[in-house]
Amino acid sequence: MSKPTVQPKAQTDQCKVLDGVRIVELARWQAAPRASMILRDMGAEVIKLEWRKGGDLRNSGPFVGGMSVQFAAYNRGKKSITVDTRHPKGKELFFELIRVSDAVLENYRPGTVENMGFGYENLCAVNPGIILASVSGFGQYGPYRDRQCFDPIIQAMSGIGHQTGRGFDQPIMAEGPIMDRTAALHIAIGILGALRHRDRTGEGQWIEVAMLDGGITLEEVALAMCYDTGTNDFKRGGTFLQCKDGWVSTGAARAGMWERMLKVMGYGDLADDPEYAAPMFATDKAEIRMELLHLWCEERPVKEVEDALVAADIPVGRAMSIPEVLEDKHLWEREVMMEAELEDPDGNANGRKILVPGPSIIKFSKTPTTAGPIPKYGEHNRDIFGGLLGLDEDDLNGLLEEGVIT
Repeated sequence: MSKPTVQPKAQTDQCKVLDGVRIVELARWQAAPRASMILRDMGAEVIKLEWRKGGDLRNSGPFVGGMSVQFAAYNRGKKSITVDTRHPKGKELFFELIRVSDAVLENYRPGTVENMGFGYENLCAVNPGIILASVSGFGQYGPYRDRQCFDPIIQAMSGIGHQTGRGFDQPIMAEGPIMDRTAALHIAIGILGALRHRDRTGEGQWIEVAMLDGGITLEEVALAMCYDTGTNDFKRGGTFLQCKDGWVSTGAARAGMWERMLKVMGYGDLADDPEYAAPMFATDKAEIRMELLHLWCEERPVKEVEDALVAADIPVGRAMSIPEVLEDKHLWEREVMMEAELEDPDGNANGRKILVPGPSIIKFSKTPTTAGPIPKYGEHNRDIFGGLLGLDEDDLNGLLEEGVIT
């Protein structure tokens, strides 16, 4: 089937839920940029402020056709401006932009934006309704406040590594940046809440999300059980089951599912036994029936197991490799990923395509999300400084000569 493609400059005329919202992004790497991209897909105008070409992920691999895959994944659809905010005229431009914006999103270490002169009080002085959204590793207060942080650090300190590695001799690191993603979702939700509050009251505010706090939310049940029992015996019910030619995962958590599972496996007599047919965590026979399930799967290919359990309305999924995921038609029909055309420095298609996230996975029936193109470095300087802030050509050329914009 044909693959969905990111539309170039033109966007749909349909209204979106965040039309009219303008967000200034002072952010690097993943957590905050992923959050603002979600909001951009919902209609917000996101203006990414870049200081220097190598200051973000633009120069971080891996690369496809000269484009950083990471930069493309977290920044498509945004507007890129380049301004040196250390320069007095750069600071002035920044605050002029704040006057006409709704939110500022940053993910520096606590205290950094204050040292830059862009703290919440400074922003409020020019725009009392502004929302400042801050993402950091450990939060704006607490013993770890000033420590450097990246996603793997939070996987270690939240307990996720040990929980994932149970049964092994060491903690196991998740392959994807799950802590960046968790923080991105929480700060995006926070911005939406702050916008709603401002709609009602006219009042802006400062919101913050710590990546470690987000990591803790993934272990709430395990933490509660350990708090109560003093042990770390709680285990989630999910597991991978080996088949003849691969692996599957299944879960029979609800009433009736294990009854159907046992019948599919040929244990109709056990299916009539309430102890064996009980939901997950509700029987002492759980280990016995799981052993039966393991043996049943080991004797069959993945497709036979999957088809049988789907027919019995039991949750099941093949453990797919990344190449297999790319071949899955469901991914393409849902537009979870899309192709984007790459361009040369002159703006002409260079014949290469890169895979980027599709529009926000939130599907609106009346206000659909869209995926925009990958911005070039400083591509929107004239659009923002000229069109939005009203600078003329002489002003822009002067700023270029002084190195305020590049």
